[in-house]
Amino acid sequence: MWCVYFLVCVLLPICVPVPETAVILWGTRQIGSLGAFFFGVIGSVLGLMIMYSLSSLIAHRISKGKKEKRQLAWLKQLTGRYRVWILGVLLIVPLVSDEVLCAGSAFLKIPLPQFLKIGIIAKSISIGMIAFSGFLGDLCGLRRWQMIAVELLFMFLASAVLQHFYKKGEAKLS
Repeated sequence: MWCVYFLVCVLLPICVPVPETAVILWGTRQIGSLGAFFFGVIGSVLGLMIMYSLSSLIAHRISKGKKEKRQLAWLKQLTGRYRVWILGVLLIVPLVSDEVLCAGSAFLKIPLPQFLKIGIIAKSISIGMIAFSGFLGDLCGLRRWQMIAVELLFMFLASAVLQHFYKKGEAKLS
């Protein structure tokens, strides 16, 4: 069963139109919280890497036109210096699909190693929150709203960690 779960997690950021939460909850029921977390993070990050690579090939071909170059410049200006932070938060909070985030990262020319660092941190948090929320809530005696508040706190901490990595990357470029 873990093979099917792992494969679905790899395909999730590429082409599976199912919410990550549903897949992780299914995996948690099938192989347990720890297995769902481990295989979910590894599978999702592998899927992000594949989708980013495919997107960067396509982005290179699309961005050859003058109009496209102007739009990319506008997108870079819009996201500004917080683009890595924004990417990290969007990988945790499911407001935009991972496919779009991979393609946008390729268009914004975020380097693959930096993208993978963000993906590992963000997916560890998002998958961990889903896989372990029931266990941790029961263990700590927290109610549902309290567990949500704790998860939001972890999301803000993740944002701070991602910002730290971004600042390190900026310092190396300077």
